[in-house]
Amino acid sequence: MGARVGRKFIQNALLFLSTTIIGVLIIELGLRVLYPITFVHVETLGEPASWSISSDPVLGWRPKLGTWESLHDLNGYDENGIVVSRSIYAKAAGPKLLLIGDSVTFRAQIINGLANLLPPEMTLLNGGVYGYNIEQEIEFFFRFQKDLRPDAIIHQMHINDLQATRQLFHRDGATRLYSPRVTEVTVNPVLYRYSQLYRILVANLASRYSKDELKASAVESLRRMRDYARQNGIAYHLVLFPMLEPLADWTAYDRETRDYLLNAARLLDLDVIDLQPVAEQMISAGIDPKEGPRDPLHPNQSMGEAAAKYIVKRIPSLVSLQSRREH
Repeated sequence: MGARVGRKFIQNALLFLSTTIIGVLIIELGLRVLYPITFVHVETLGEPASWSISSDPVLGWRPKLGTWESLHDLNGYDENGIVVSRSIYAKAAGPKLLLIGDSVTFRAQIINGLANLLPPEMTLLNGGVYGYNIEQEIEFFFRFQKDLRPDAIIHQMHINDLQATRQLFHRDGATRLYSPRVTEVTVNPVLYRYSQLYRILVANLASRYSKDELKASAVESLRRMRDYARQNGIAYHLVLFPMLEPLADWTAYDRETRDYLLNAARLLDLDVIDLQPVAEQMISAGIDPKEGPRDPLHPNQSMGEAAAKYIVKRIPSLVSLQSRREH
C-alpha cells in the first residue's frame, strides 16, 4: 500500500513538472512571437571596456568621476563629469561651450565638426554619457557640471531619449540591472540571454515607467534647465538627433517621439534644431550617415560634420560667443 502511494506521488509530481515545463515553453515561444527582444528595452549596454560605473539612487548609474589619466584614455571623466580626451581645449582662455547628451555626444563626431567651425579660442567640453535619457542628462548636469559655469550649452537630445534607460553592466563577477530611482538588481546572465520570459519579468518587475511618466519627467527637466540657464545668463540650445534612416522607415513610436519633443520644446519657448532634414538629405544623396551599417543611432564623421554646419547656421551667435568672465 505504501509503495503504491509512493509511486502515485512520484507520477503526479512528474506529471506536474512536465506540464509546468511544457507550459513555460509555450509561454516562451509565444512571447518571442508577440514581444521580440528589441521591444523589451532592457539591453546590454555596449559601454567602453575601460568604463567604471557607480550605482546611483537617482540616476540609476553613472560613470565614476575623476578616472581620467591621460590623453590616451578616451573614456575617462574628470571630477566635473567631462570626457577629457573627447573634448577640445583652447590654448588661450576664452568662452566655454558645454555639450550634454547621450552616446551621440560622448562619441564626439558633432563636437569634432564644431571645432573646425568655431573660433580656436573656444573650449568645447564633452559632457555626454552613454545610455542616458533627458531626465538623466539634466540631472547629471546639475549634480556635476554646472559649476563649470559654461557660457553656452548645447543639449543634444536623441529620438530614443524617452526610454527608461534600463541597462545591464557586468561588474565584480555579477550582472546587474541599473535604472533611475531603482536600486541595482542582480540578474542571471544565462536566463537573461536565452529566456524572453525572464527578460520581460526583469523589465517589468525590476523597474517600470509608462511613456506618459517619461514624457512628464522630460518636460519638467527641460523646464528646469531653461529656467536655470536664463537666470544665469547662459545660452541654452536644444538639438534633436534623429534615427539615421529615411523618415518613411521610422517606427510609429519614433515618429511620435520626434513630434512630441519638438512640440514640447516650442511650448517651453525653447528653440530646437531638428537634424532629421540633414540626415534625410544625406541619405537622398546616397551618403550613408551611420557610424556602422547596422547602427541607425550614431553618426559617422560625414554626418557629424554636416550636423555641425547646420547647427552653426541655425545658431550663428556661437561664432561670436563671448566669455561671461569678460563682462
